[in-house]
Amino acid sequence: MTIYADVIFAVNLLIDYMLLAATAYIRRVPYKKWRMVASSTCGAMYTIFIFFPPLSFAYTILAKFIFSCMMIWLVFGRIRVWGFVQLLVTFYFISFFIGGGLFALHFFLQGKSQLVNEIIVTHSGSASSVAAPTFLLLVIGFPAMWWLTKKGYRSVEASRQKDVQYVEFTVEINEYTFSCTGFIDTGNQLHDPLSRTPVSIVELSVLESILPAQVTAAVKADDLSAFDLSMVDEGWLPRMRLIPYRTVSAQMRFLLAIRPDQVIVKTGEETYHTKMFIGLRTGSLASDGSYQAVVHPKALIHKKAS
Repeated sequence: MTIYADVIFAVNLLIDYMLLAATAYIRRVPYKKWRMVASSTCGAMYTIFIFFPPLSFAYTILAKFIFSCMMIWLVFGRIRVWGFVQLLVTFYFISFFIGGGLFALHFFLQGKSQLVNEIIVTHSGSASSVAAPTFLLLVIGFPAMWWLTKKGYRSVEASRQKDVQYVEFTVEINEYTFSCTGFIDTGNQLHDPLSRTPVSIVELSVLESILPAQVTAAVKADDLSAFDLSMVDEGWLPRMRLIPYRTVSAQMRFLLAIRPDQVIVKTGEETYHTKMFIGLRTGSLASDGSYQAVVHPKALIHKKAS
């Protein structure tokens, strides 16, 4: 039995690189190529432990987990704990899915194979017999499995987006509760510049019955450049914000927003309680009247209500 260290190292280097690139693609996280190469090299160097029996401790679950964490850290650098966990879980998921497919494809193409120290080896006296299946795995197998992963991910993502496109949007202010149909707009990145709190937009007619006359008049006038917040009743003043934004023509405008006590978003069987500002707009947000609120996408990533 012959083990080709250079082939094993090269195969693992390329596969680790593609797995990490796939992780970055799915999580939509930018990366630098030199960091990706460094991480892939670190992962490929893990295979040298099979040639040193005294280092067999490296094949424990803890050692494998530490190597995985090190690879993720090398690629994406210092990130928040939750973001790191998401990247790590995604990396494992892709590795299990594509690795399982490649494992099956290898045994389909290779008649005499054996698993030694978690490395697939071939019983042969020539390098050509191991090079052929390795070449097929890299050139045909991995792209095929990546294509299936990509198609499956897009299908699930599109299905989920369709399911949560329309939500039940409830606003609680003082003792009042208002509900309407909301539309999840993934392109809405509007935030309060001071607190970085997300901002959703609601038709004025939904909340008009409880708002001060000065507020409704200012929103209907569609000119907030001269609006004086000090004119608002003291009970409402702490809730008010003027949110700057740019129009399509790059003109700076202001959106009058209020801070409710709580916002509740329901998507089918799931319910989310979140904090956000509510921007007020006149007229209808949907030409067909299908929704009355444009909901910030971060409403679905806050802590789920029990």
